[in-house]
Amino acid sequence: MYNNSGINKVFLLGHIESSPRLHKTAKAENICFTLKTVERIQKNSEPVEHVELHNLIVDKNLADIQNIEIKKNDLLHIVGKIQTKMWVDEENIKRYKTEIVVTQLTPIVNQVVETY
Repeated sequence: MYNNSGINKVFLLGHIESSPRLHKTAKAENICFTLKTVERIQKNSEPVEHVELHNLIVDKNLADIQNIEIKKNDLLHIVGKIQTKMWVDEENIKRYKTEIVVTQLTPIVNQVVETY
C-alpha cells in the first residue's frame, strides 16, 4: 500500500497577466502564462490590495484546454499542484523557480444580464 504523507493541491482564481505562449521541450509541449491574484488585506487598519503573480504550466494535451482559447485578462479558475525546479547557473549559484502545474482549468465568463 502506498502511503502518501502530504497533499500538494492549489486552487486559484485570477486573471491572465501575460499572453499564453507555447513552450516546447524534448518531452512535452506546454502552454505557459502568468496568473494574477489579488487579495484585500488589512495593513495598519487600512484595506490594501496584495497582488501575487503565479507562473502556470498547462500540458497542451490537457482536455480542459483543447477546445478553448485563453488570452490576457481572461478570468480563470485553476486547480493544480506546486512544483519547484532547481538549477545551478553559470556563476555556480543555486536558482529556484516555483510553478503551478495545472490539472484543471475553467474559464469564468462574466455574463451581463440586461433588465428593463
